[in-house]
Amino acid sequence: MNEFVEVIGVEHLKTVLSGLSPEDIVKPAYDNWLPGIKTGHTVLNLETGNVYGLGVDFNQLHMATEIYIELFTIESHEEPVSEQDFFSKSEYEEFLDFSSDDPCDYVPDIITDFCEKKGIDEYERTIGILAYNFEKEERANYNMWESKILNRYYDAIYEDHNPFQFSQSSL
Repeated sequence: MNEFVEVIGVEHLKTVLSGLSPEDIVKPAYDNWLPGIKTGHTVLNLETGNVYGLGVDFNQLHMATEIYIELFTIESHEEPVSEQDFFSKSEYEEFLDFSSDDPCDYVPDIITDFCEKKGIDEYERTIGILAYNFEKEERANYNMWESKILNRYYDAIYEDHNPFQFSQSSL
């Protein structure tokens, strides 16, 4: 039995995409990402046109009750911003001195400790770097990026609306 669902049209999708800043795209994924535990996604709901974040646990399949397409993803195992990218050259040198002062070999929050000591807003800087990298790497050619999203849109509306389901013909 097929269920009919009304989805936004292509023009509505294009309007939503053109209204999104790089920060609007990376922030929901980052907010739902948990290192080693959850992959963070920024998704666009094709029924409502809303953009929001989604966190999916390692080895968990998200059972799609909604039809959506992914705009940005941070895998649970990836480090979204390297230390070298996070700090300026002089900050990085200070950070290396700061981190070598600690007798422990591994201190998970050493970047946070350094940022607090130096008055750096770690969250805002991370979002800014992610947004900059997204703009430079993904949306440098807006038309190609939009085409990639439109292809996902067409794939989603012409499937059974479950991005994790495979038909016999796709195997």
